[in-house]
Amino acid sequence: MTGKCRKFFEYLYDKDDKEHSQFKFLFDEYYFCLMVGLAAEMYDENAKFEQSEFTDTYPGDYIYSRDYIAGLLIATERKRRGIQESDSAALEKLMVEYLDPESKTRLSSTGTERLNQYAARGIDIIMEVMSKPYDLETFLLEYMDCFEQRKFFTQY
Repeated sequence: MTGKCRKFFEYLYDKDDKEHSQFKFLFDEYYFCLMVGLAAEMYDENAKFEQSEFTDTYPGDYIYSRDYIAGLLIATERKRRGIQESDSAALEKLMVEYLDPESKTRLSSTGTERLNQYAARGIDIIMEVMSKPYDLETFLLEYMDCFEQRKFFTQY
């Protein structure tokens, strides 16, 4: 995660949240940024990441989404690189580069790095399009509105 991500979401994270009105995991913030970066098909190759509390796996219910997250990375990279769906050799090369079926996240170290780069670009886009959130409900409504109105990727 980049420091600006933590700063932007500072009012929405509360690991002890008992009313479920805040983010419980730092990964929640990361995930929202990641989805924007992937949707915009943009990543930050020079992102500066803070020392992380993240582990080599996904927290909580996200563990069940690891295959979908890996699939989204492959689909985004395929499209961004202009690889045709019928080009099995190029698809296999891409998958070998980014996937590791033995990894807890299903990603290789290269895949993890690229995923982090998409999330880093995602927070930049979010910060350009949205106002800083102070409550989860308002954030979620604005976030979904930005997707529906294509605000996250029409400017880029």
